[in-house]
Amino acid sequence: MGPRLYASGMVTKRPNPKKDKSARRRRPAPPPLASARGGGAALTVAGLAEGLVLASGVRIRMARGEDVETARRLVALTGSGVTLESRLADAVPDGRLAAVVAKGLDEGPEALTRELAVAASQGDGAMEDLVIGLSCVLVAEHPEHGVVGVLVALPPARVLANIGLPEMESLVGLLKVIKLKAVAVDPAHRSGGIAAALIATCRKLYSQLRYYRLYGQFDAGSGLETYYQRQGLTALKEGQGVTLDMFSVPAGIYTDPSERFFACDL
Repeated sequence: MGPRLYASGMVTKRPNPKKDKSARRRRPAPPPLASARGGGAALTVAGLAEGLVLASGVRIRMARGEDVETARRLVALTGSGVTLESRLADAVPDGRLAAVVAKGLDEGPEALTRELAVAASQGDGAMEDLVIGLSCVLVAEHPEHGVVGVLVALPPARVLANIGLPEMESLVGLLKVIKLKAVAVDPAHRSGGIAAALIATCRKLYSQLRYYRLYGQFDAGSGLETYYQRQGLTALKEGQGVTLDMFSVPAGIYTDPSERFFACDL
């Protein structure tokens, strides 16, 4: 078996419907969004650098400089014009990408708040570096074929700045909301659980850093809602936005009718 990236809830004895006909009626309704919180060993900087090894021998790890071009090619496979942005790609070799994530893993989630306070006092350039430092590019490395999968996640800074939140809350939102921008696997290596492992690792990572919500987008009519639901994510209905109920004012993220959202609580 591969590593347990997140744990399931406690198992309880299920009622016997023959003995208790009201068992189904008493069963609580599921939450509106699936949750990624759970037990299991905490992720570490060293562990993510070395990689979490799946049963197939594939390693899920942080991207390195030599992975960038392959990651670009794989992200392009997702279509819809999605790319690995240059600002993120260029930050991989020099260690700026996920630098704040690493501090959070080493020093605890409070380190992210300290980094936010420093960046906010220094202006736009520092805030851009903060966003890069809070982003991550995970790759799946096959023991024989190299990097065959990639995931890109980042705080939606521009979105948060334009949905009517008070300025300070939009900045704090960088530590509360994470967007799964892309997940892609080489066609020759699909159906092997690689994408699922990438998503599970991303969820575990940002849950450990005390983020509240993860979301992403997919083309309406693509049929991908079934896939995301299998990953424990909630596929929202067409036209339904991602509710951000962790702020002092009502807020949400919306997209055009050609796209839908998936989301989960962390």
